[in-house]
Amino acid sequence: MGGFVARSGEGIVARIAADLFDAVLEPAHWPPALSRIASGIGCERVMLLRAEAARRVILATSDLDPAAVRRLAGRRLGSEEERLIIPPPVHREVSLSADGTLRLLLDQPLLTRENEELLESIGPLLARAWRLTDALVASQRHQSWSATLLERLPTGVLVLDATGRVLQANDAARRRLDEQVEITVARGLVRAASPAIQRILTEILARAARFDGRGAVTETILLARPDPVGALEMLVVASPRFSDGNPEAVAVALIFDPRSDEESPAAVLARRFHLGFEEMQVVSLLLHGRDIPSIAAALDVPQPVVHASLRNLYDRIGSTRQVELVKLLLARGAGPV
Repeated sequence: MGGFVARSGEGIVARIAADLFDAVLEPAHWPPALSRIASGIGCERVMLLRAEAARRVILATSDLDPAAVRRLAGRRLGSEEERLIIPPPVHREVSLSADGTLRLLLDQPLLTRENEELLESIGPLLARAWRLTDALVASQRHQSWSATLLERLPTGVLVLDATGRVLQANDAARRRLDEQVEITVARGLVRAASPAIQRILTEILARAARFDGRGAVTETILLARPDPVGALEMLVVASPRFSDGNPEAVAVALIFDPRSDEESPAAVLARRFHLGFEEMQVVSLLLHGRDIPSIAAALDVPQPVVHASLRNLYDRIGSTRQVELVKLLLARGAGPV
């Protein structure tokens, strides 16, 4: 029996290590990684903290918005920005680093012997994973999304600045653009054959450049192709929050055949995170900028059903926000779990 428990514990450590590896590569994966840790040691919630004398600052939690994890990794915030915590009435802090600055706050002060051993095993992994995340995000904060990752995507991707200049493009986008004449790239700039479409693109990019850091605007443009193959879809999502991946980026255009399960952005994310058909439908609507009432109307379900789906998606993916979903697609969308 003891051997079985030991092997079971090793399996949990291996799964947690895999989750932490994902979190190092994409900080938005820290909440689900910490959620698995909390479940493994018998807690409902855990918080990763930075300790500064008597101060405690949240770095990541099992239920923190993944976008906040990205903001906190790789830099030190001013005192007016830091998220100071009020710990639960019953809690316990565990030091993860030799200098005591990195800590894990548990909502359970007492753990079983097996869970104490598990915590002791994963503590060093957790500390190293966060320090790697911190260092990688700091070094990549002003670098582009990896060209290698973008080339792996079956979805066409154009990363644009405020003038419509193409900062990055993958092979799928180049191939799809060659199949139609509505949108071209000339001298590095995206240009539309139709004045109406050109006005739409110009307005989207201009609006995104004026946002205060939180807004987003979405537009779907159909790109006609010769019959019988049907039109391509170009989904443009514009937001200053894309500057995490490229400091000049204000928009990402996803180009794909809407009839192809291989290249649809929602289908790519569904394969990555093992989502069901209904969850994939919700992801597709989120990517298109729909809110809860319009998602409920499109799927012909009550709004509480949509709320439940969003909670499940958050647990699986780590975010239900449009821009963060696009970032996940660009960062890890086609990769294996």
